[in-house]
Amino acid sequence: MTRNLRARSFICAAVTGLIGSLAAPLHAADADHVSVELISEHVALAPGQSQQFGILLRHEPDWHTYWINPGDSGLPTTLAWTLPPGVKTQDIAWPMPKRFEVGGLYNFGYDGEVVLPVAMSVPADAAPGSKAHIAVDAKWLVCREECIPGRKTMTLDLPVATKDNPPKPDGRWTMQFSRARLAEPQATAWKATNAAEGDRIVVTLRGPSLPNADGLDAFVEQKKLVDNKPPRIRREGDALIVDFGKSEYFGTPPETFDLVVTQPSAAGVRGWRVQVPFAANAAP
Repeated sequence: MTRNLRARSFICAAVTGLIGSLAAPLHAADADHVSVELISEHVALAPGQSQQFGILLRHEPDWHTYWINPGDSGLPTTLAWTLPPGVKTQDIAWPMPKRFEVGGLYNFGYDGEVVLPVAMSVPADAAPGSKAHIAVDAKWLVCREECIPGRKTMTLDLPVATKDNPPKPDGRWTMQFSRARLAEPQATAWKATNAAEGDRIVVTLRGPSLPNADGLDAFVEQKKLVDNKPPRIRREGDALIVDFGKSEYFGTPPETFDLVVTQPSAAGVRGWRVQVPFAANAAP
């Protein structure tokens, strides 16, 4: 297992170099196994407002791209923006990931259709009636058993709305942005504690509306903290216990880490996010 993991990591490092060397942007027809498109929730920009943009990924069956923590191998999608003066973007609001097992390795990411949402703030002094040119250079890695790097530069030219004519939603993408909001893990009032016990990192969650353990999965955003195998999850009275193996690359522990818990339901997958303080007595 360790030999396979290291070999796979070497391959991914080589692919990383290949992604960095891609000089010419790919067009939609050139993208292998995933189509990538820049979309906006509204048809115009509103001065002084924050608006939603997104990278729409449509994967071919059995292919996937990666979450912020890709797992045993892979690389997350990255975005480099070129924006008008005063316009700023936040980081990707990563949707809940799925777990993919490939040859005994575990990866985290997305298949099917997914939007990577990005909030964009428009300055209050943006000139109504002007045009805003927005460009993004996206790089990704799409995998089944083999992995293929991709890159595409995408642009949108949107007018800046006037006060008398506020921007309207773009009906082409209403469903996609609605699904993106449902795919965002929700903040909780849960209290989290954790303990490093030998080769395990055990998180205890308490608080209102804790789910039962049926079908639960859990992911840690930070790399090299826990291993990437499915954790052991159970209920003990009013507590939910999430028991991870410790990563073989575990080093200096962080002060906190971010835990995402997911559960399938009749309405789709539900997800929660909680920040976990690291045990003060944990040692590398």
